[in-house]
Amino acid sequence: MAYSFADTVRLLLFCLPSFHHGDSMRQLRSMQRLTSAAHLSPSHSRFGRIPWLALFLAVGLVLSSGQGLKAQNSPFDQPEPTPFQRIPGGIGQLGGSEPGGQYPSPQYYLGLEIYRTGDLEQAVDVLEMALRNSRRDINGRWVDAIPPLAMLAECYWLLGDIETSKQYIDQAFQIAIRSRGWLGRSGFESAIQGNVIRSKPPWIWPAAAAINVMPISDRMPYRAGDLLTEQRLAQGGTIQEQSIRPIDIAEIMRTIAVAAHRRRIILGPLAKDDPMATGLLNATKYPTGVVPLGRTLIGAMRASEYFAGIEDKRVFENAIKSALPGGSAHPLTAVTLMSKAQTAATGNQVNAVLDIASVAANTAAALEQPEWIGEAMQLAAGCATTQNAAVVAKTAGMAAVATNRESRLASLHCLVAAADASVTAGDLKSASAFLIQARDLSSRRDVLVPRLDAYRAYVAARISASAGLSLASPTTNETDQNVANVRDFAMNHRSRKRPLVSMPRLFQMGLIRASLGGSVGGKTGDALLAAYSSEPPIEIWRRDPVDALSACMADRSFLRTARVELAAAGGYTEPFIIACDKMLAGRFLDQLPLGGRVSQVRTLVSRDADLLPKDVVAFRDDGGQALKELLASVVNENNPTPVSVEAMEARATALALDRIEFPEITIPSLDTEKPASTLPERTGLLTFVSVGNRVYGSLASNGKIVMWDIAGASRLPGEIGRLLKAIGVGKTRGKRIPENDDWKEAAVSLRQRLIPDESMLEKSGFDNLIVVPDGPLWYLPMEILPVGDAKSPLVGEKMSVRYAATPGLAIKPVAPQSDNEAIGFVSARFFSPRELEIDESMQQSMIDGMKEPVRLPLASDAPSSFLGGRVGHLVIAATQNANLKQPLATNIAGYDRSSPYGTLGAWIRFPAAAPSSVVMMGMRSPIDQGQMGDGNDVFMMLAGLQVASVRDILISRWAVGGESSAMLLRELTQELPFIGLRESFTRAKIILQNSALDPSAEPLLAPGRLRHDR
Repeated sequence: MAYSFADTVRLLLFCLPSFHHGDSMRQLRSMQRLTSAAHLSPSHSRFGRIPWLALFLAVGLVLSSGQGLKAQNSPFDQPEPTPFQRIPGGIGQLGGSEPGGQYPSPQYYLGLEIYRTGDLEQAVDVLEMALRNSRRDINGRWVDAIPPLAMLAECYWLLGDIETSKQYIDQAFQIAIRSRGWLGRSGFESAIQGNVIRSKPPWIWPAAAAINVMPISDRMPYRAGDLLTEQRLAQGGTIQEQSIRPIDIAEIMRTIAVAAHRRRIILGPLAKDDPMATGLLNATKYPTGVVPLGRTLIGAMRASEYFAGIEDKRVFENAIKSALPGGSAHPLTAVTLMSKAQTAATGNQVNAVLDIASVAANTAAALEQPEWIGEAMQLAAGCATTQNAAVVAKTAGMAAVATNRESRLASLHCLVAAADASVTAGDLKSASAFLIQARDLSSRRDVLVPRLDAYRAYVAARISASAGLSLASPTTNETDQNVANVRDFAMNHRSRKRPLVSMPRLFQMGLIRASLGGSVGGKTGDALLAAYSSEPPIEIWRRDPVDALSACMADRSFLRTARVELAAAGGYTEPFIIACDKMLAGRFLDQLPLGGRVSQVRTLVSRDADLLPKDVVAFRDDGGQALKELLASVVNENNPTPVSVEAMEARATALALDRIEFPEITIPSLDTEKPASTLPERTGLLTFVSVGNRVYGSLASNGKIVMWDIAGASRLPGEIGRLLKAIGVGKTRGKRIPENDDWKEAAVSLRQRLIPDESMLEKSGFDNLIVVPDGPLWYLPMEILPVGDAKSPLVGEKMSVRYAATPGLAIKPVAPQSDNEAIGFVSARFFSPRELEIDESMQQSMIDGMKEPVRLPLASDAPSSFLGGRVGHLVIAATQNANLKQPLATNIAGYDRSSPYGTLGAWIRFPAAAPSSVVMMGMRSPIDQGQMGDGNDVFMMLAGLQVASVRDILISRWAVGGESSAMLLRELTQELPFIGLRESFTRAKIILQNSALDPSAEPLLAPGRLRHDR
């Protein structure tokens, strides 16, 4: 490989200043590492291997060619200092640091080239050296430090270290703000190089070659300082002697625009009214009398600055005027157009994004700024539809080939974007081919771009899901692995064991967490918390799907909790119950794949139209082809099999990974305007939520809501446990039946703590009370609490009590009533565990009373999640221990324990059909074994079954069995298909209460150790 004299000089300029300014041995080792054969091989640098002998010859040649260069770089042979160099190591009579006389330094340009090759760690080393060699004066760093700072920020952005990236951006902003007025001293009159014709880069494509590029000089004059007159000295302040320096002003302005653009991407909505963005705009106003070209360049820079401050209207105004003046490009055109494209993607101008991104990519190629080609192609792929995605894929693929030798960073980015667009176009073969090329390029030792690797994993997940591999299937597959790779980069990215914040949305959540209790408050604070605790908006999906996925998978519980606390502190009752509803719903959804996003797709295509809001039904009817195909497969699925279920799951996964803003409907939400307005008459909604070490209560009825703070919340678990033991729950020795009513005193004390105002229940006039517990309150039967003192009626005697996982589920049904009268019945040594004949006779007596019994698994060995199309109701009389560590892995029916389709998680998946009602008489919570749990087992079971479209659920907190359970179930199942679960259960309870029971026929109540062998 041949090297020009200019190349050798450029490398020399990179090397020599490190010796002249007394840099540390670390810099010397960095320089030696850069020029070693291992790091500057032809595959790493455009310079290739340069023999040290040739380097020394070049040194001698250059030093002998001009005394100025020799004086500037040689530490051994310095000429007599001029009057402006009297102070050693300084500049002029006032001191300072003048490292090399070129602004920015030569190392910066070398670092920029290495950055474009994709070797980011090496680029960071060189750019840090460039930063150290930037000019300093009495005020600190000068504006020539802005380019290395901005490009260091870009390197750390791609490396997945957002905090460090923002720190460098902030430093660049601070320098620009502190150097207010520097644009007025720039010689824009000399910006155009006269009689210069720029040659087109040989690697660009025809559309890029058609772009006319202005011959902007990279050495414009800059007038610094003032004449040292007596009057100026008398004024005082910071004094700098007058001088004129050649500066690459266009590059400094370009990197200011780059830093502003990236800051908006990092801060997102939090950049609104950002004081630093405002300060930058104020510091870079148009100078008086600036020439038109200078106004154009400044206007282009300010377009990105407006983008940083979310002044979208001004972005368009400035970009239209300054991005392509007269149809010609200048160094700031590419970043200005990208700011314009990102602004268009935020709104509804999706079609305009493709045109703007195309022009931005062509301009970036013509300007030899290939990093923006990949940015433009990713945004275009994010905004593409099935109709135009193939064009985007073709363009990105062409750009990838063109930039392969010039910029591996751009080529890798374009390859992934081409694969992304190909998936959208439905061309999985091309997508796989592009992704294989991207994988091969990314695996090179000299290419390290973790952010693009995460983007590649996202596209790979789309490909595998479109190929039929669903997420969270019984066996781990490529989709699971690819999503795990995305999650690892988003949640567990590290550098030398140091955890990094790699995604903008997570970084913004961290800023909000840090500000809680401070500036976040009022309606604005609630709106902010609501926005970040909900699904990410569509513009994030278009801009960066990895960022959107990370927001879906992130733990957003602290945002929802803060929203509850904010409403409680302000006494806002309606926002309080809405926040409680969102917090409880989010607690369940966060435990589902992709934060419940796949479940939203299932609900959209399976829930009855009469139970969905009208706008959601319209969204479903107007959905794309993929959504319509999934909807058709759900409607036509009458006999589900594992193969058909996984096919539907794969389609739902592909849709969930796509850039679609799905409505949040898996768990019905309260009305945001009047949350209590839909409660039936004479019905109360009693809600408890645990937030940190506090518990709040609220009661909604007749369109009104009251709330209160429960005192001594930390003592609640102990008091609940003592009350339950007093009535015999969890006791393994002694009598299980209390011999007196002493337990009522504990019940009154607990009721007074939970509901201090006894008139809420005693004088409420409620016929029905819906309770939404939280935490250990799930184990407390509210029915046994007296409404007043110990002699007053119990809550269960005064009104009908039922429970719900969330306020939304308490009010809005998830499925219509079923007309299927078949009852699936499962029993396993439940009524009389030690006497099998008695147990079997009890089972048979229940079956004889059913209209259409389906004995499981004798009549059908299908997994319980596949029973929805065959039975209208499912009754399970078998002991089931909750899986406390993985609630979704809890088996439902017992007879299909060996099947992966018998768990709660499988019920939530397809097929969409489920029994209208489920009775689980043998569910055992920790309290059944004398331990206090956190209530999550009951909460997840109840919420999970309702998400699976089970309308009504009867679930035990502890297993009972015996003649009482047999009598209750016998009466319940006789009427269940005709009057529904609620009414049949009420009727069965009345009959049971009026019946004489024999304690010896009740295994739970037998003295000594429990007779239940479970």
